[in-house]
Amino acid sequence: MVESPTKATTIASYLDKDWVVVATKGHIKDLPAKSYGIDFRNFFEPEYEWLKGKKTVFSAIKTKAKLASVIYIASDPDREGEIIAKHCFDELIKLKKPIFRLRLKEISKEEVNRQIGLKSGLDLAEIESQIARRVVDRIFGFEVSPDLWKQLKISSLSAGRVQSTVLHWICEREKEIQNFSKEIYYQLKLNGSVLGDEVSLEYQTKEKLDSKSIQNLVSELGIFPEPARLKEILLSQIKKKNIKRNPPPAFSTASLQETSSRVLGFDSKKTMRLAQMLFEGKQIGSGERVGLITYMRTDSTRVSDSKRELGEIYLKKHFPGLVSESHTPKKQKKYSQDAHEAVIPINPNYTPDSISSYLSPDEKKLYTLIWERFLVSLMKPELGEETIYEFQKDKHTFFYKNEFITDPGFKVFGKGEKKKNFKRFDWKVGDSFLYNSHSIEEKQTEPPVRYTGGKLVQKMEDTGVGRPSTYGSIIETLKTRKYIVEYHKSIGPTALGMIVDEYLFLNFQEMIGESFTKDLENKLDQITEDKSSRISLIQNFYDSLLGLLRTPRKKYTIAGRKHSKYKEETLSGPFGKPNPNRSAKIKASTTRISIPLEQTNAKTCPVCKEGVVKTKLGKNGKTIYFCSRYPHCDYITYEP
Repeated sequence: MVESPTKATTIASYLDKDWVVVATKGHIKDLPAKSYGIDFRNFFEPEYEWLKGKKTVFSAIKTKAKLASVIYIASDPDREGEIIAKHCFDELIKLKKPIFRLRLKEISKEEVNRQIGLKSGLDLAEIESQIARRVVDRIFGFEVSPDLWKQLKISSLSAGRVQSTVLHWICEREKEIQNFSKEIYYQLKLNGSVLGDEVSLEYQTKEKLDSKSIQNLVSELGIFPEPARLKEILLSQIKKKNIKRNPPPAFSTASLQETSSRVLGFDSKKTMRLAQMLFEGKQIGSGERVGLITYMRTDSTRVSDSKRELGEIYLKKHFPGLVSESHTPKKQKKYSQDAHEAVIPINPNYTPDSISSYLSPDEKKLYTLIWERFLVSLMKPELGEETIYEFQKDKHTFFYKNEFITDPGFKVFGKGEKKKNFKRFDWKVGDSFLYNSHSIEEKQTEPPVRYTGGKLVQKMEDTGVGRPSTYGSIIETLKTRKYIVEYHKSIGPTALGMIVDEYLFLNFQEMIGESFTKDLENKLDQITEDKSSRISLIQNFYDSLLGLLRTPRKKYTIAGRKHSKYKEETLSGPFGKPNPNRSAKIKASTTRISIPLEQTNAKTCPVCKEGVVKTKLGKNGKTIYFCSRYPHCDYITYEP
């Protein structure tokens, strides 16, 4: 039992006629879309329900399972896959058949047979961790979103725990760009020669030179009107250091998405969709279907010994001079779980050109990127020598930097850099620089650049915010909510996104700050199979959130205007500004706006005796009365 029909077809080709391979087509159950779905009276137990159409799908699967002697659940080898396996297990356990879990980190005949032999069970710690993450996110969304509706006077707003952290990064970068003030500065270069070698010396300074400073410098050096004194510029010091540039490691999910965005122009969603196709397998020639890459959701750059051996065998056959002679395992990033190895080709002998006829043009581009990066990671480093020559003129210092590459290593592979034509100079201290001319270049400081999808994903991995299986969905969710827009690969906030971020960060910084978010991710990773560890984490999170919700709201303005004025503006313009070309406006939904408390005959809730009775307008036009502590108090009644 797998998630994807394509994967089912590939795996079925590895097994004989006694096997039946079926697909759940993703999750079969989830928390309800329109209600809380958490039992607060029963230790935050989630109340899952069938997803639309999945009960019928699983009924057909169950019919086939009744005829089987043993059942294997092979959903994806991550938290989401583990909870899918748990939901399937709960339904199939009633059949009283042996049930085992397969965790396929690649789709190959060898891996399928190896996993079948392991006869693994469910990973209870992974399941508890996923449930905790889902419940925490549901609590945050269902508690904070209504607060947004009430305080910002804009209905249908939604807040997500990790999404809010990422939104804040985007908004902060936008503010940096908007507040940036460019600075003009100048750079002086002297053109001439040393022992017949034509070179340009650059003026060495710790601070940027403004127009007055550059004029004073030119005057001090005596360049105008006749540069007579410049004839005596002597080489005063030579500094040398060795160059060793190691090849980049194999791809993690984040580096794959960032590189794919930069090199191929693919956004995160497209990259992961193509990677999924390569992972699930392709029909190569008249043979069986084969998976082409390892599992594509990983925060690790580790390569297994068996895959490294395959790569080195290929290189020794086709590029014998490039194979690295030593292997030092790459240090994983601080927040890496290292649950799976890097995203690499399953078999490097499937070169991009040899299988190009079985791939779409975009699939080939992405596979080529993964294939080349894997091989490059196994190659020798670039070696050389960097020399800095310092020339002195009175109190002024000029320098010339030179690189001499002794072994280009991995740089000569594929579409690598062109061979550099650097030469080694035989200059010695005391040699003269013969002045010929000078140039003054006007430069200016550049503002920070907006994030691309790839850079955002890379930052999520570097800071430990989010996990590989959620990177893409975080960005897509922010787009769907119209909090951010993407324009020419650059991602910036809409005016609505700026408003939401401003309010959330003023009032919920403790919950969406980068430090809190990554610490919570680590705590979620550390949950054990003991259910009490999950309950304890959720309880602490819930208590902290309720404390913030009881705190008086901080007042604020955006661009000098009160937030309430924004509800009738067009709020989906790019990068924090209203879009004048769109006429659609954010309008209040009659089913979501609560009547202000002062307009009601406020009275204590008759059930819990703690909350007050509030009202809202129902779809049928009648007034609904409910407790302000909902969903913690279920008092509700309707206008007769």
